Amino acid sequence: MQAAVRWLVAVAGSVVAFFVVAVPWAVLSDGGDDPWDVIGPVAGVFAAGVLAALSWWAAQATTVGGVPTRRVRQSARGRGTIKQTAGNQGAAVSAQPLLEDIRQKARGSGDIDQIGGNRS
Repeated sequence: MQAAVRWLVAVAGSVVAFFVVAVPWAVLSDGGDDPWDVIGPVAGVFAAGVLAALSWWAAQATTVGGVPTRRVRQSARGRGTIKQTAGNQGAAVSAQPLLEDIRQKARGSGDIDQIGGNRS
């Protein structure tokens, strides 16, 4: 539900941004329909920028059944190496486990070594 609301805010914010640029410009400019040849594309580019920023924000709301999902993106290229150790080491385990969405890529001679879990 929260993600859907964020996406609605992103789209509505983009539409509002279009009108915030276009309406004052159209009211203040002289001439008939010719200014809209310029106003429309400029306001559209501004609205697209606002939509891009708000889309990034909306995409951060990753929950499944009210449980937040932690995203991890890692990449090792060439001679790159990623070593990671994670998990709860003696800490109290929460009632709801954290969902994880992990994407790892190793290219060339890249290496990813990961250890995770509860080690209490």
